[in-house]
Formats: sequence, structure tokens, C-alpha cells
Amino acid sequence: MMVNVVILAAGLLSSTADDMPLLPDAAAYSEMATEWLLDGRTLPPDYRIRLLEMSPEARMQTLIFLRRAGLLRADAWSLQDIMRPANVTEVPE
Repeated sequence: MMVNVVILAAGLLSSTADDMPLLPDAAAYSEMATEWLLDGRTLPPDYRIRLLEMSPEARMQTLIFLRRAGLLRADAWSLQDIMRPANVTEVPE
């Protein structure tokens, strides 16, 4: 079973990389998501908040990756949420 997951993850990574280069935020999140997949974990509870901090382009690439990897199954994203400008988390001084 674990071998199948590794083969699936490798195939997803190679097809995603060949289809279009990921933006830096999307690439970083995809690497973390691949580790979660290989460890048998699911998306963390705050994944929506973290994706909303990305640009809409990076968010779309990340959502596509998560869907292809099988990590995004039940949660629906509205077009408004996908296209929403990035939420910038300000750090108090």
C-alpha cells in the first residue's frame, strides 16, 4: 500500500512540474503536502487560512495540486474565495 502512495506522489510531482512551473508559494505548499501524503496525514485544519494568504494564482495552483494528490476531497472552494486577493497577515510592532 505504501509503495502505491509513493508511486502516486512521484507521478503527481512529475506531471505537475512538466505541465506548468509552480509559483514559489504553491511549490512550497506542494512539498509540504507531499510529505503529509507520504506520512498518511490529511490537510491541517488551518489549510484554508494558509491558502488565502497566497496570491490567487498560487492558490489556484495549490488547489489543483491538492486535488490531484487526493488530499482535497470534500471541501468546496467558491470562485470568490479562489480569486480573492491575498490576506496579508500583519505582524504587530
